[in-house]
Amino acid sequence: MKISLNWLKEFIDFEMSPEELDSSLTMLGIEVEAIENPAKKYDGFGVALVEEKTKHPDADKLSICKVNTGNEILQVICGAPNVEQGQKVVLGQSGAIVPSGGFKLEKRKIRGVESNGMICSQIELELGNDSDGIWVLPDDAPLGTDLAEFLGINDVIFEISVTPNRADCLSHIGIAREISALLSKPINYTTTTKMQKLETSSKFADIKISDNINCLRYTAMLVRNCKIGPSPDWLQKRMLALGLRPVNSAVDITNLVLMESGQPLHGFDFDKISGAKIEVRKAVNGEKFTTLDTKERITDGDMLMICDSDKPIAIAGVMGGLNSEITDETTTILIESAYFNPSSVRRTSKKLGLQSDSSYRFERGVDIDNVDKACVRAAELIAEICGGIIEEGIIDVYPDIVAPKQVKLRYERVSKIIGLNFTAQEIKNLLERLNFVTVSETDEELIVKVPSYRVDIEQEIDLIEEVARLYNYDNIESDFSSNINFGLSKMLPELSCPSERNQIRNYMSSRGFTEILTQNQTDPKSVQTMQIEPVRITNPLGEELSLLRTSLIPSVLKVISHNIRNGTSDLKLFEVGKCFAKNDSPDNFIKGISEYENLIVALTGLESPLQWSSSNRAFDFYDIKGICEDLIGQLNLKNIKFNTLTEHPVVSKNSMSINFKKQQIGIFGELRKNLAKQYDIEQAVFIFVLNLSQVYKLPKSVTQYTPVSHYPAITRDLAFILSSDISAGDVASTVINTGGELLRKAVLFDVYKDEKLGGDRKSLAFGLTFRAQDRTLKETEIENIVKNIIKKVEVEFSAQLRTN
Repeated sequence: MKISLNWLKEFIDFEMSPEELDSSLTMLGIEVEAIENPAKKYDGFGVALVEEKTKHPDADKLSICKVNTGNEILQVICGAPNVEQGQKVVLGQSGAIVPSGGFKLEKRKIRGVESNGMICSQIELELGNDSDGIWVLPDDAPLGTDLAEFLGINDVIFEISVTPNRADCLSHIGIAREISALLSKPINYTTTTKMQKLETSSKFADIKISDNINCLRYTAMLVRNCKIGPSPDWLQKRMLALGLRPVNSAVDITNLVLMESGQPLHGFDFDKISGAKIEVRKAVNGEKFTTLDTKERITDGDMLMICDSDKPIAIAGVMGGLNSEITDETTTILIESAYFNPSSVRRTSKKLGLQSDSSYRFERGVDIDNVDKACVRAAELIAEICGGIIEEGIIDVYPDIVAPKQVKLRYERVSKIIGLNFTAQEIKNLLERLNFVTVSETDEELIVKVPSYRVDIEQEIDLIEEVARLYNYDNIESDFSSNINFGLSKMLPELSCPSERNQIRNYMSSRGFTEILTQNQTDPKSVQTMQIEPVRITNPLGEELSLLRTSLIPSVLKVISHNIRNGTSDLKLFEVGKCFAKNDSPDNFIKGISEYENLIVALTGLESPLQWSSSNRAFDFYDIKGICEDLIGQLNLKNIKFNTLTEHPVVSKNSMSINFKKQQIGIFGELRKNLAKQYDIEQAVFIFVLNLSQVYKLPKSVTQYTPVSHYPAITRDLAFILSSDISAGDVASTVINTGGELLRKAVLFDVYKDEKLGGDRKSLAFGLTFRAQDRTLKETEIENIVKNIIKKVEVEFSAQLRTN
């Protein structure tokens, strides 16, 4: 919807710039989508007088003109054949930009003679098609006047977007009311001279409402002896500025009142109404009706029609009929102003695929108390502009008068919702500025009468929003602290662990991984592989989103598949997300449903981009294992062990489980190839899954600072031959635990298998580093520790020290 700044200022006196008004309207909840300032197009152009014309000494077709701008005399070179002394013209001075060419005028010499501007034609100003010569203005054009002001286009137009609940803002008076409340300034409402003395009459027509559910009020006035023709210039300019096409004086007036007050009106040619009768009734099924846009519509029994004694003449609230259209031959006009049920108009408009400025407002709800006032306003304008005579009286059919709404507001509730301590008087003052009338009040609350145009105000929370809106949201400081404890941290530990979650995200991002975000809902096929009973959604959007996911694995595989299809096959991905399963655990937050947070990490493709200086290595098991070990170290988790997975529905035997004591908290390894093929993935995929809901509960080791020792280290290498099914991690743990505080590092640097060792035997070689914090170690100290390590490993794992 478009709003004219000049028109707004006719209702309320304010000095805000367009930019300030934009900011104020936005703060009030009215979005400004665009600001149009047509006057800027003609900056630097104004009305001037040619006081002297002489021939250019070096050009036959050029003239040297002395032009009076109203402030100074400028010399201008002009090539137009029709330029003459004494003419009023449009002069563009240095710095102005010519609309048709987009070039900037500057002082320059033309054939050796200085020129300080340009005398313009209509086509150069984009104000007409005359390109034969300069535009000669009327003799009474005021000298020195800016061109925009001379043309009457010194206005600023705001394109605003109004939310569906704020129908009261779909007019200039509606926006003026908002500015009035903001600035605490009065509104200069348009007065109707006849409104005070007008009486209800039924002399000129018989009006009947047969459906008083969908038509609550219907008013009409009659204007005789009208002369229909083009609207006055000021009215046409106003319509065009607001994006409306001028039709004729009567139709333009109804549109003017619509844009002014927000009340849709319709004018009928009274001589085309059979029997001087109007009936508001339901349509007949299959009835054909031609609207003003010359299209034939087929109505049904749910649509509301305006009919005379013989036929329908309008679709109520949507569009009038061609059979009662006002034309230049019309002399008597019946003005209709009514209140139609918003749902009825919306339903009709949708069925017919027809929306008008009227239906747009009726669908949102108009001011039922303004119906008669708008009718009188239109009648007076038609009488004034079209030279008509108003038939005395107004027909006002209003069988069930709608009482004003009253809403209670508690002061304490306002302060709690907004978060500020308002006094009762402050709340009352803010509401009164918005035209809410206090009916009664106590120390704790007040009851206000809602203005009839505020169809969106129904309950207490609506009034609280009004207080916050007018107080200005920018004045309400954000406070995200809360002392409420719902006791959920024990049931859902992830609620109390945002720092660890962020730590994981930061770690993964710093290692070059891309975070993904996938939906919690999934399809039946995706959950089958996980062998976990899923939770079914009661009212899903479709079968593909009918279950809550039990694992992040299918989600990440879909992302990998999508990327590979689009040409990206080297991927490092991770996601932190929720999973769900049916579970009868007493610890469940929701009975029968287990909710847990998981981390998934996925590697596939090449480890590094293609380059000439190194070989291209694909990701393997040790890459995902390294990520897993490093992250567990970052989280300071204690007593974590890796065990070989013998059988798993998702990962191959080239995988391991992550355990805390006897509790499995995750897995990592290579995805089964048959599962990858289900998602059209032909390359190896390595995943690492960690149950964060369990991790959050685990004990964490405390990181302490230890100064770097200034004393030299002693290194020893030990290799053990033992059974192939013994975990290297178990051996390493034994070595570390036996080494004591002097053993600073134990690294597995070689795993060797050979037939000479035996088919079921392997060799594990560890590099040991010893260092003391306070002294230089002696060989005897180290020898004793090494002997203890050898003995412990040999006994515990039936191992043999390898000597060659």
